[in-house]
Amino acid sequence: METITLNGITYEVYDTAPEGFTPYRDAASPSGRHTLYSNGVPRYLFDGPGGRGGMNPAHRWALVKKMNDDL
Repeated sequence: METITLNGITYEVYDTAPEGFTPYRDAASPSGRHTLYSNGVPRYLFDGPGGRGGMNPAHRWALVKKMNDDL
């Protein structure tokens, strides 16, 4: 599996969408040659009052290569 790091975030790169991942529509892909996918696990953990927490270690991003001939 190939990985790339953009703006401090590491993404897994695939030719086709991995099982369990869906297109992430709330943000643009950081790369014009890929579509951004998420595994659907919440990105942050919110513990206690005030919603304080941290990054969820189970959350993963994936970039899926676009299959356009004009790229």
